[in-house]
Amino acid sequence: MRVLHVDDDADARELMGFILGYEEDLEEVGSHHEAEGLERLVRETAPDVLLIDLTMEGKDPIDAIRELRAAFPALRIVVLSGSSEPEELERARAAGASDIARKGIDIPSTLRAIRGT
Repeated sequence: MRVLHVDDDADARELMGFILGYEEDLEEVGSHHEAEGLERLVRETAPDVLLIDLTMEGKDPIDAIRELRAAFPALRIVVLSGSSEPEELERARAAGASDIARKGIDIPSTLRAIRGT
């Protein structure tokens, strides 16, 4: 399963790359630091799953989720969020997020969300 990871925190991107590297069925095909330009990046990397943080400077990740859902209906979009704000998480779901995983809390749950299991 091909995974594209988007997070403005370089350490978080590095850690997720490390975690994905240990999973035989998952391959990180790229990482990016902002929500801007994701449609182009998804076209270039052809991921099965987009793993995206909700808190980033610049373009609102929820707007990016909405645009990506319209452009790539089959793309699995997993929000990786440190937020426990129900309104924010509901906005992500309404925009087209496939699943939500809590950032830094439970790696097995995050991996299940990526896999859709």
